[in-house]
Amino acid sequence: MDCKDTNIYLCSYLDGELDFKTCQEIEEHLRGCRICRDELEIQRSAKLLIQKRLKRFSAPDSLKSRISFELSRADEYKESGITTLDLIRWGTHVAQFYNTKSDLTDLLVPYLGEGLKDNELCVWITDDMTKDEVKDAFAKTTPNLREYLNKDQLQIFSYKDWYLAGGYFDVNNVLNSAVSKYQDALSIGYSGFRAIGVISWLEKSDWNAFMEYEQILNNFMPDQKVLIICAYKESKCTSSNIYEVMDRHKYSISKLNGSWKLMKPEKQTIL
Repeated sequence: MDCKDTNIYLCSYLDGELDFKTCQEIEEHLRGCRICRDELEIQRSAKLLIQKRLKRFSAPDSLKSRISFELSRADEYKESGITTLDLIRWGTHVAQFYNTKSDLTDLLVPYLGEGLKDNELCVWITDDMTKDEVKDAFAKTTPNLREYLNKDQLQIFSYKDWYLAGGYFDVNNVLNSAVSKYQDALSIGYSGFRAIGVISWLEKSDWNAFMEYEQILNNFMPDQKVLIICAYKESKCTSSNIYEVMDRHKYSISKLNGSWKLMKPEKQTIL
């Protein structure tokens, strides 16, 4: 495991969410890499400070400036609603590989639920589930669902209306729709934009164009108050498809033995 991979999974390592073998790989790398050991301490301290909103702390001088910098960015961290991810920064682009409707609701309802509570505009672009099924899933955990729907803070679109407006997939049209929705969210006073796109509709003929869209979106997001999860049906994806998707998202999540886990990009395996 190299520095890049180690840094991606330090947060999950701190939260005890990785399997034994992967923890061993990380610990072996940490023993030989001072830079990554320092980064681990920075993340451990920053996570605690952000969660507790502490303003005073002690740390070695070599780390204090980095920790102070991270603490100054506390407002950039958002509750993801997803145990595997915990706190994530604005601009995070996530891929979910799922197989059933319950896979979608288990992960995505709490994810959008956190956004609704935090005054974010939330959008679900659905495919496998009808709009009524999405609403029913929210109704189980969201007592004031009707209020969110009535004021359009929670918006549900069919993939046909979002991705295939005009009858076909057009990269520029979909990007313009996403950027416009985000800008509208900020202009009317929402703190940011949190979205889900379910991609099980995607056909082989549109794959390359959609990967282009994902790459552009991934490049655009880091400096924006945006969180997006793209949900791909795992049974429809080849190993090559999965690799391409993972390459265009900061985090990728799949289910193993009933639990959601982060996936290792270099081997396309689950942590």
